[in-house]
Amino acid sequence: MWTNKQMRLRLFLLLLTAAGASRTTHAQATSTTTDSVTNRRDPYALVLTVGGGLSYYPAFIGVPPDVDQVAINRSGIPATVRLMWHPDHRLRIGLESGLVPLYNYRVTAAGEQARVAVSTIPVLVVFSMPLAWLSGTERSLARRLSVSGGTGTYIIRSDLSYRGDVNASRLSIGWMAAGAYTQPIGRRFRIATELKWYSITATSDAVFTLQLQAVWRAFTW
Repeated sequence: MWTNKQMRLRLFLLLLTAAGASRTTHAQATSTTTDSVTNRRDPYALVLTVGGGLSYYPAFIGVPPDVDQVAINRSGIPATVRLMWHPDHRLRIGLESGLVPLYNYRVTAAGEQARVAVSTIPVLVVFSMPLAWLSGTERSLARRLSVSGGTGTYIIRSDLSYRGDVNASRLSIGWMAAGAYTQPIGRRFRIATELKWYSITATSDAVFTLQLQAVWRAFTW
């Protein structure tokens, strides 16, 4: 026969054992969930980005002397397209091109109107990385921010309209740096805002752009 004291002691030991087993099971489940989230990798993807917005040219503009009624325009409407490969790690690589206005101006020379417009076509190899390493939460702001950089060739085009049209172009190497915020709107579509700096080495040209972009995960595997 068990005494009351022995029965209470036995019941206490049983409850203590059950609580320990429950805690161990919960810890294993949590560890498994954490591991599965940590080890999960996104599929490979080809991502197409098309953007347009505003540009501003901050550098010096060499207007010829002895002209009148000079009107300089440093702003423009750039349009770019980018194709990126998203692997199963954070560093992404791709190509970017488009048409980016630099500046234009109008003058009066010898009593006649003249207009000069300078633009560039970048052909760049681009690297991009999201800032997900700053925070591990799924909805955090850092996971939607990214930085990009690239280098390649710029095709610089100059168009002169004065007693006829004259067009000229030249090549220069250069680089690009950008930061972007991306907002998901569906499984394959996103909208992004990107602030970008283009720098053209040979001619010392540079331009800021602020773009609204449509992002499409075209292919995944």
